[in-house]
Amino acid sequence: MSTHQIVIIGASFAGLGVAQGLLKNVLPQLSQGGKNKYKVIQIAPNDEFFWKIGAPRVIVNPSSLPLEKALLPIAPHFKGYSPEQYEFIKAYVTSIDPSSKTVHTSTSAAVHYDSLVIASGTTFSTPIWTVSEGTEALKSALSEIHQKLPNAQTILVAGGGAAGVETAGELGELYGKKKEITILSGSTSLLPRLNNKKMGAEAQQRLERMGVKVINDGVKVLEHTKENGKDVLKLSTGETKTVDLYIDATGDKPNSKFIPQEWLDDHNRVKTDPQTLRLDVPGVTGVYCFGSVGSYSDGAVIDIKFAKSAVLESIKLDLQGTAPGPRTKNIYKKITSDMQFVPIGSQGGVGIAFGWKLPSFMVKMAKAKDFMIGQAPKTIEGTA
Repeated sequence: MSTHQIVIIGASFAGLGVAQGLLKNVLPQLSQGGKNKYKVIQIAPNDEFFWKIGAPRVIVNPSSLPLEKALLPIAPHFKGYSPEQYEFIKAYVTSIDPSSKTVHTSTSAAVHYDSLVIASGTTFSTPIWTVSEGTEALKSALSEIHQKLPNAQTILVAGGGAAGVETAGELGELYGKKKEITILSGSTSLLPRLNNKKMGAEAQQRLERMGVKVINDGVKVLEHTKENGKDVLKLSTGETKTVDLYIDATGDKPNSKFIPQEWLDDHNRVKTDPQTLRLDVPGVTGVYCFGSVGSYSDGAVIDIKFAKSAVLESIKLDLQGTAPGPRTKNIYKKITSDMQFVPIGSQGGVGIAFGWKLPSFMVKMAKAKDFMIGQAPKTIEGTA
């Protein structure tokens, strides 16, 4: 029997989700009486999973949510699979050669694929939000913040999206009346991606009650340097501002520099069929994209949760040799209405689901209490 190798690039929410979905559900069905054996090979620079949903509290209040709870080893959750079924390669992917169906890595390993799943996610200008640069960079960056934070008197958060607002809320709850805390939204309001602008206004009111200063005049940080232990920020106004601690929450970029250019759109995201999550490039088959690196995604974890069955179905149909034409079963239907839960401190926040505004206590129950940390191990084992 020949072995069909399914290579997955990335080991975060999307990569781990598709790996466990294949190993638990799809491949056992295909292996029964089939002509092929199947092996999943996962390649990522991180052998630990970071629950980035909880990052704001890990950053600001590690006594409430320590890193040990949010950064978990991956291997124990795959120990039930033999080396013939699953292999993890700790490495960066440096390039993909479609002609030879080979993935090249930062180690000497060049890995052949029969099927390929790109789930490499996104990368940030600072490693406090991600393990895309490996876990040591994350640990080092968090350690520096934790050393500076207790004595920092001036703190600036850049970015008015959910991560920035949640981080400012954590700072406000812990230090709002004791330190000078500022958040630059970089826009005309907080939470600018939401269609319901009242959500941003309410978030601002909650932060201001905590003692956080909110600036919505479109000012952005253009350059960040360090001098004498302080953070020096060059602003878009031409002004230079020096603070004791700077937290960059300005967003992410697709982790796609190793992907063939013809597979990428104008935003360097992977061209992805929005219903089936197959690579949307003529003449290329057996390649899929899952998660925030894909053109179908807004970058939210919810885009992963609701699209998982679609990508698994596509892989299954292709492995069975079923014609990859239109289908109605398990296609991804994107949620276009507002959907966001934004804790502002541990006691509440602002939330909206399917366009309907939610009361603060529901945000507290769903997320603000512990940032859903109990879902972290379940995410690795594929049961979240």
